[in-house]
Amino acid sequence: MSSVSLDHEDLTDDLRRIRLGGRLDMVGVGEIDLRFTTLAASKPVAVLVDLSGVSFLASVGLRCIIHSAKALDMKGGRMALLVGDNALVQSTLETVGIADIIPVFSDEAAALDSLGSGGH
Repeated sequence: MSSVSLDHEDLTDDLRRIRLGGRLDMVGVGEIDLRFTTLAASKPVAVLVDLSGVSFLASVGLRCIIHSAKALDMKGGRMALLVGDNALVQSTLETVGIADIIPVFSDEAAALDSLGSGGH
């Protein structure tokens, strides 16, 4: 049984939502790393990564997200993270200062607005 879930939806031609759930630990990231990177950084689009369903976020999970965000940025895209009311993930992201690299939001409307709702 998988410890992590990943699904995505293209909201517009240039806005993709990726939902992650479960444990982003060594095993979980091993299961989704290639698929996540491909979905997140394959084209220059805006990507909203929804972490509200993540139950555990290890350093390997952070590395996967940051690596994809940097690859996306190099292609002219941008990423934002949505944590919703997930206090555990919010705290982890604040502790490591990820907001200096990728904007973090608890409100989906604000996150989408930061990405221009898909508009460039």
